[in-house]
Amino acid sequence: MKKLVIIFCAFLLSLQLFADPKNIVYNQAFDFSAIENLDISLTYENLQISRIYGNEIVVEIGSNNIKKIPQVSVQDERLKIISKVQKSSRGNKCNVYVYIPQDFDAQSIELHNVSGNISADILQTQNAVHINNVSGRTDIAACQTEFFTASSLSGNITLQKISVDFFDFSSTSGNIFVELEAAPLASSKIKNGSGKSQLYFPKETNFELSAFTVSGSIKTPDSSPDKKNAGTNYQSIIGTGDPQLSISSVSGKIEITAY
Repeated sequence: MKKLVIIFCAFLLSLQLFADPKNIVYNQAFDFSAIENLDISLTYENLQISRIYGNEIVVEIGSNNIKKIPQVSVQDERLKIISKVQKSSRGNKCNVYVYIPQDFDAQSIELHNVSGNISADILQTQNAVHINNVSGRTDIAACQTEFFTASSLSGNITLQKISVDFFDFSSTSGNIFVELEAAPLASSKIKNGSGKSQLYFPKETNFELSAFTVSGSIKTPDSSPDKKNAGTNYQSIIGTGDPQLSISSVSGKIEITAY
């Protein structure tokens, strides 16, 4: 009988361990008029940011272990979601959902992750958006701000509908995909090591484009004028030129496309 009890307890424990991570164990709403900045720093948790209608920022956390979910707080007009320090996240599953009102225009947004994924519908701020994801995937559907940075070690970065004053995107070995809605207003750059870098930009735009790779390859748009040394080095005046936009890699491929 004692053996059966032990087996039953082990079964219940396994159910908790492998519970659906969408199981919401935390739900809290915050008045967005009291918040000007978002600061989210995670380790293994997945992060999803979505736009909603209303006047509250809603944070939901789904996890199979409520004791190890990130801490959520508001300090100095800053919404903070921070992973707890723990020896191991083995067996833990956690998704963090942040729902932002359509009218919320933050001063700045900072997103950091180690191995979890980061995804967002629209990131819109008055000053800056900073994203650093070590090995997880980063997917941003749209971004409007002054200064936008995104970096990774090995995680892929996908940035769509980007409309910013200037940007700085980098990775060591992950792929970088950038779709510009408009040319930046100041010098910007994409830097990669061995990953592929892809840049899409509107034909009707103005900037000076340069691309360089040590041992990779460069694929350029057939419609772009003033091409020079396509292959490992490329320069082009798009429209009237200015500002400068540079793409570089060590061994990764570079693809440039006008649409």
